[in-house]
Amino acid sequence: MASTDTVSFNPEWVAALFSGDAQIWLGFSGGVDSHVLLHALVSVLNVEQKAKLTAIHIHHGLSENADRWQQHCQSVCQQLGVKFVSRQVCLASQASLEDAARKARYQVFEEVLSQDDVLLMAHHGGDQAETVLFRLLRGTGGKGLSGIPAIRALGKGALLRPMLTMSKSSINAYAKHHGLCWVEDESNQDERFTRNFIRHRIVPTLEVRFPKMEQNIASAAQRIATDYAMLAEFAQVQLKDWCNLSGGLILRHLEALPEDKQRFWLRSFLQGKSISLSYAQLENVLSMVFGEEHKQPEFCFPTGRIMRHQGVLYVLPVEQPAELGELHSGVPLRRAFDQVLVLGEGRFCLGERPQGAVLLLANGHRRKIKKWFNDLKIPSWWRDHLPYLYLEGELIAIGSLWRHPSYLDITFEWQLNDLLPFPVEQALLERG
Repeated sequence: MASTDTVSFNPEWVAALFSGDAQIWLGFSGGVDSHVLLHALVSVLNVEQKAKLTAIHIHHGLSENADRWQQHCQSVCQQLGVKFVSRQVCLASQASLEDAARKARYQVFEEVLSQDDVLLMAHHGGDQAETVLFRLLRGTGGKGLSGIPAIRALGKGALLRPMLTMSKSSINAYAKHHGLCWVEDESNQDERFTRNFIRHRIVPTLEVRFPKMEQNIASAAQRIATDYAMLAEFAQVQLKDWCNLSGGLILRHLEALPEDKQRFWLRSFLQGKSISLSYAQLENVLSMVFGEEHKQPEFCFPTGRIMRHQGVLYVLPVEQPAELGELHSGVPLRRAFDQVLVLGEGRFCLGERPQGAVLLLANGHRRKIKKWFNDLKIPSWWRDHLPYLYLEGELIAIGSLWRHPSYLDITFEWQLNDLLPFPVEQALLERG
């Protein structure tokens, strides 16, 4: 992509990047790093390639100079003949202003990226060194010490950092050589922010004793990233044997292990589902899942839930209300986690779970619905979402799991999607 001592891009890499129909986006703050990335890239693009490039600026509204920075970015793009878009964000209220700004920024990036689009960002070797030091001081593990990835998935597209192996000094030298003008974010001098403290106080001191510190940290991070990726790959191979057909982790494989190994396998299991939890959160989950056997433990995080059922750990989507209401014969209804279709005469509807109901079984026996749930081992997260079919106010079917013997002429089809695990015998789902 780029060389380590100068700002230049491999022509073959550039040609491959712009070879498809996807849009190429470039995160453009107006600072020296993103300005150099934009300028150096544009200098090697032909007319057709430049038409695929769009610079995107995020207006955080944190500085009184934010409007001026946006205008500067737009002016630079006009001079270079590059498409420019700007998005203003509102920051969520949270303890860290840095984290809030980052989350808002990346949310916009995910929204604008279409299928196979690529976002270029101007992180460099200095950023890599600061990140590794920052994470090390916070007590991170192997994944954190692997630093900033050069490439990763982002929304429907991908994020690339073509200057990650490049030194900050080479970027500054390029900017001065080409007479570039850039904005200076005054918040970058505020040492109340940990990254700024590391950048202005820690890194310069270390560089006096270790002149190649930046390159050495970047090299170490790359080796750790390679080792960590291979370890994660091997872990996923083992986890295939430790998970059931519904994707749940069978906990008996972890029960006899020491806590550090339990934590490793739990983290690997969750990362295989694109979930990353902190050390403290992993500890909470372990304590939860190996707690009292007859409870229904649940750990919630922003994008989902973790629950245990019948000695198996499952990752579930965020809970949402079940869709209820009238159901018309012959008209399929697609819900969040399933699809239903009824064929027959009469007024049908999907209703709430009938608390305390007694079900008449095919053998003539009666069973309380709570006992029936337990007999079939229906997971707690499905009990409110099962499609309870009512005809003229009478419960006549529960998905394909139960049918009132007096209404066998009514066809009721139930198809599950893959979003909410339903770990019961397939024969139960297909009968009725």
